[in-house]
Amino acid sequence: MYRLRACMGCGLVKETRQFQKFGCNNCTFLKIHGDGDRLESCTTTNFSGLISMMKPERSWVARWQRMRPNLVPGCYAVTVQGRLGPDMINILHENQVEYIPLDQED
Repeated sequence: MYRLRACMGCGLVKETRQFQKFGCNNCTFLKIHGDGDRLESCTTTNFSGLISMMKPERSWVARWQRMRPNLVPGCYAVTVQGRLGPDMINILHENQVEYIPLDQED
């Protein structure tokens, strides 16, 4: 059985080994691939719901979920438990990416 994880930066869901080998297709600047500590701090196994998107830029569901329009096609978590740490949020901001937490906490 494969262990699925969700990126806390964008919600992309992949197998753990895919994140280890390739990182996150949307958040490449987080440099998750090959870094076990980054994998643990930027992804989580605690997520719920899945959205499959073929054309994220045209998806009303993506807009409703406040997802970035430039995401790659794939499966995304509806909610993700946990948030990125301040260092990772700074990396997102340095790359002109607004961080929208997916944990639905206020």
